[in-house]
Amino acid sequence: MTVGLDQDEFYLIDNWPGEVTNGPNPADWTTISATEDFPLGTKRAIYDDTNNGWATLMYLYYTVGAGAVAVATAGSPCGIITTTIGTAGAWAHVTNDGSDAQLVGPIAIALGTMVTARYGWFWVGGVAPVDTIAALGTQKVPTDASPSVGVHMLLADSASVCKFHLAAATDIGTLSAFALATDTTA
Repeated sequence: MTVGLDQDEFYLIDNWPGEVTNGPNPADWTTISATEDFPLGTKRAIYDDTNNGWATLMYLYYTVGAGAVAVATAGSPCGIITTTIGTAGAWAHVTNDGSDAQLVGPIAIALGTMVTARYGWFWVGGVAPVDTIAALGTQKVPTDASPSVGVHMLLADSASVCKFHLAAATDIGTLSAFALATDTTA
């Protein structure tokens, strides 16, 4: 059983650099590539009728880092990878390995299955784009059983993958998600 939040039970606060721009969109937002098909950090906005709001999607680079988590599936929360965070341009490199992710930074949710060393689109702000990315509406985003309605959330290292964690008043960091419900067990 997975403890978590449905995609419509929270929204993301876009703390990533850059603005939404106009331009070509991919034919399939879940496609991954070994080559950089869009400039890293490209942002697009799409409207979601089911969740009544805008979703911000961003083109990022996924890597597993030093951990053993090889794949991020649709709905997996990711953070900036700490092993290369100081390298120029590496702010756009993400992982879902809790031991290698910047837990108090911006959050990116995988739109499809990501394998290491691949480029792809991630949900980084606003409501879940479930009308466009059907896989986001079929599973819970994992939590550590602490989030409840009306609280901000950060990422937590769960000894494997990143999970949402209740932000406390004493937390210092970027608050990147807001719970609209209390997490439940699927």
